[in-house]
Amino acid sequence: MCKCLLSDSGSTAAVQRNVLPTTVKPSHYDLELTPNLETFEFQGTVAVSLDVKETVKTIVANANDLQVHSGKVVVVAGGAETTQIATSVVVSKEAQTVTFEFANEIPAGAKATLHATFTGTHNDQMVGFYRSSYMDKTGAEPVKKYMAVTQFESSDARRAFPCWDEPNLKATFDVKLVVRPGLCALSNMNEVEEQLVKSEAGEVLKEVRFARTPIMSTYLVAFAVGEFEFIEAMAHPKLPADAQPIKMRVYTHKGDIHRAQFALDVGVRTIEFFSEFYGVAYPLPKLDQIAVPDFAAGAMENWGLVTYREQLLLVDETTTTRRRQFVADVIGHEFAHQWFGNLVTMDWWSELWLNEGFATFMGTSATVHNFPEWNYWTQFVHDDYMQGLGLDSLRSSHPIEVDVRSAEEVDQIFDAISYSKGASVIRMLSSFLGAETFAKGVHQYLKKFAYQNAKTTDLWASLSEASGFDVADIMYAWTRKTGFPVLDVVSESFDASKGELTLTIRQSRFLSSGDLTPEEDAEALWTVPLTVVTHLNRHTPTRHVLREKMTTITIPYTEERGHFWKLNYRTTGFFRVNLTASQQAHLASALRADFDFFTVEDRIGIVYDSFSTAKAGLSSTSGALDIVTGYAAETDYTVLSSISQNLASVKRLCLAEPRSTIEGLDALIRLVFSDKARAMGFEYAEDEDPNVQLKRTLVLSEAAGANDEEIAAELVRRYERYIAGDDKALHANLRSLAFATANKRSQTDAVFEQLLSLAKTSDAAAVQLDALRAIGSSPSLDVVRRSLALVLDSETVRLQDVTVPLNSLVASPAFGEARVVMWEWLRANWEALHERMSAAMGLLGSVVTLSVTFHTSAELADEIEAWARGDDLATDEAKAKRVEQLKSARRPLDQSLERVRTNAKWLARDRAAIAAWVAARQ
Repeated sequence: MCKCLLSDSGSTAAVQRNVLPTTVKPSHYDLELTPNLETFEFQGTVAVSLDVKETVKTIVANANDLQVHSGKVVVVAGGAETTQIATSVVVSKEAQTVTFEFANEIPAGAKATLHATFTGTHNDQMVGFYRSSYMDKTGAEPVKKYMAVTQFESSDARRAFPCWDEPNLKATFDVKLVVRPGLCALSNMNEVEEQLVKSEAGEVLKEVRFARTPIMSTYLVAFAVGEFEFIEAMAHPKLPADAQPIKMRVYTHKGDIHRAQFALDVGVRTIEFFSEFYGVAYPLPKLDQIAVPDFAAGAMENWGLVTYREQLLLVDETTTTRRRQFVADVIGHEFAHQWFGNLVTMDWWSELWLNEGFATFMGTSATVHNFPEWNYWTQFVHDDYMQGLGLDSLRSSHPIEVDVRSAEEVDQIFDAISYSKGASVIRMLSSFLGAETFAKGVHQYLKKFAYQNAKTTDLWASLSEASGFDVADIMYAWTRKTGFPVLDVVSESFDASKGELTLTIRQSRFLSSGDLTPEEDAEALWTVPLTVVTHLNRHTPTRHVLREKMTTITIPYTEERGHFWKLNYRTTGFFRVNLTASQQAHLASALRADFDFFTVEDRIGIVYDSFSTAKAGLSSTSGALDIVTGYAAETDYTVLSSISQNLASVKRLCLAEPRSTIEGLDALIRLVFSDKARAMGFEYAEDEDPNVQLKRTLVLSEAAGANDEEIAAELVRRYERYIAGDDKALHANLRSLAFATANKRSQTDAVFEQLLSLAKTSDAAAVQLDALRAIGSSPSLDVVRRSLALVLDSETVRLQDVTVPLNSLVASPAFGEARVVMWEWLRANWEALHERMSAAMGLLGSVVTLSVTFHTSAELADEIEAWARGDDLATDEAKAKRVEQLKSARRPLDQSLERVRTNAKWLARDRAAIAAWVAARQ
């Protein structure tokens, strides 16, 4: 592998990337694979058509965990054809390459075809061409069976076949799968031929050949082999004019197809929506979706064959309302990729956000289109927008466009910056340009770069052409700088004679730690699209662009009764707003006067801004708690969810404080939620508004979690009836909550044992997961330890689900002590955790994050940092091994430790104020 110095577009710094030599370039693959679901070893042959760019005697491709047995090259040059057998074939595990050496030179300008034979393993790590297991319950007795499926993004196609595994080395693919006759074989394209053949051992096999793919990146190639069932429908896009009908199928393993109808219906509507929105026809004849029992990510957008976790595709009567929304949103996200990512692909992994940020934004757009009754943009603000702000408020964050040196580094940026911040700045830009102009620019971009690779600047150029704005100039800091601004209104001046209010606004970088240095502040400057609403124009904001550190704006205003102003209408701008105590009090007063003054998105933004600036020390936590008291009459689910999350963060902050502080915070939670819980009750009508169902679950959960005895006792009674065999005692939306409430209030491990039994034996996957989500919520530290042990119990917990029991511990009444146990467990079990999870994309980092991020001790953060360096180890070799093991989790660990230190500062600064606020209301 050579190291090429490339200059990143939009950056002055050269980035050293580990990429393959540029001496040859692939154009086409003929690939044949013979999977085996008994030995878990597959055999393969590949013939790669190459354009020879430089005279060479070696050809280097990617390969990882493959045994490459032979190689030869057929060369056509000067009208003559020659064949050479490779004199050596060397696989480098460290470099993830295979090098073919030849005796004679292959001349520049020649056409060559590299032939190789190889074998690989269907591993159980959810990467490459891997195996997934399930229990087939269609016969008299359950039988464990397997399927083989793929997960190649970002750099694991090389685990399935030797290839040029870089996104900008696109090619076409002819795929042939040779399988047992009773199995179904799928790939990106439609099947064109099937015939029975005999293997060298005399076994009769089925050979399935698929149509040639469009030109595409290796990470989008996909296969699936197993005993599948399917349902199908046809999609009929109305636009563009050349759009063709698309055959849509959903595949499951046998016995699960009854849960596929929702995904099929949503898929048909979504592909039609995108064809019409993008104005570019979907270029494949079919689009399959398949549910996979073991899957590291949520889903993968393989062109024409989208793979999903089962719980993110399949829906039945045990599925919660929130999970149905997730399913629709994930389908939207993956289908958005069929154009934005598959048709036009980022040039290199540094621009991963072009795929993921745009698909997140467009996935939400599709969900809003398909289910307008869900008001799903408010969910986006609560989830993606706030998650992006939360991660990007850390010094250890990274730019949207991050310099990636190798494909192996990419896993660490599959995070809320690439997805959620990326989507949020696109939403901000779309709002600034206008939806029609934005759509026009996207259409031009897709048409211009179809079947090619593109960079961020290419998208900006198309949007600039459509809008007349210099989009690259506006967006540079948002994508190339870490962080985002906080806006302070440093002065107000009202001129009654003119009916105008003049605001002087200062921008600086927002850090959750609040310790911005003068040097950092001097470098912090964004072009900020700002919208302002007042009592005079509650839904027709004035628009401004802030380009300086300090900007003065003037808006129409009066000081009549109920007057107010608010920055960032509908919370579209990706920034925080920090208010002085008097400004905050005035806004809170306007909220109490009439919620209708503010959109739902604005009410969410007000809550998050008040708590986030309090954490940073820019405002007070007591002021944020005052804001919450003004929401006692709030009725919107997403706003109430925002209050719930922020009050939970304050409660976790105070776990080691006097019990009276926690009791006072619980009283505030009951003030907001208990009356609503009683009014809504425990019964779910199947035909009621989904947001009503979501709100019912939320308010019951908050009331029970804040020790509302009446609500909690009823949940426990319903749980006991359910365990006794009354399945109707718990609606799907109530199940996880009742499980957790019963476990919290149990003085023994009896509920833990019942939940463990459900996790192991329930016929419903949703019930199994709900049991795991609640299994660690007990006050018993023994149960906490037993729950942690499940992370390494491969018989009970699938690898994809290892974070679920970890997450459940956050709800334990003993979480103050449990979080210390979690850190001790991580340290004691590090080698086993690394061995089980290191190959699965981002999983190890998630486990590290959950194990350390909720502490409030700077001293403990120092201890964890020392452990990460290997200070507890005796030799330099052992220390280097620890550092290497943590490489894939280093960024999430740094972010977690920054959160711990920030929480420690927050608590030290505001513990007295929180206690005083609570005491004044008891």
